Amino acid sequence: MCSLKLPEPMFRPGAEEDVYAAVSDVAERSFFCLIDPCDAERFAELAAGHDDWLMSTIHFDDGQCTGSVSCRLPGALALRLFDAFSGRDPGDPEPLRAEVLDLVGEFANMICGAWLTKAINHRTFTLSPPAVVALDRVEPAGLLVTIEELPCTVDVAFGRVPALTTV
Repeated sequence: MCSLKLPEPMFRPGAEEDVYAAVSDVAERSFFCLIDPCDAERFAELAAGHDDWLMSTIHFDDGQCTGSVSCRLPGALALRLFDAFSGRDPGDPEPLRAEVLDLVGEFANMICGAWLTKAINHRTFTLSPPAVVALDRVEPAGLLVTIEELPCTVDVAFGRVPALTTV
């Protein structure tokens, strides 16, 4: 008899709370921002006010399980996070676009690392460099939150899982 053994810590009840805790920890401790859960209706309402979105994706792999963490946020939130992280005064000249993209990548990297540490701290993962792309719009999907009253989504996806084992 064969059975697929899923990495239980990732799929246990409360896994979404682990992702929320990671986002909250990163937003509050590293960016000094307030975070709140958000429902799909409120998210869609807030998202409609933004047409410049960024998505940063980090891939993780431990040899048995692969996946990714993707964060989607409007440019206004990216700039607010940049200001909080760098100490830039909002009245100063705009930062270079490349600097803001780097910051969005680091934000996703920090969330991925915090989540993996919380969810499965006994395994070592290799993380890819962040890939940041521009988006025109975002649909409500994944974990929906507001950070400083601006919308943000965080999606966790899984690829390869441990091979079949004989029981």
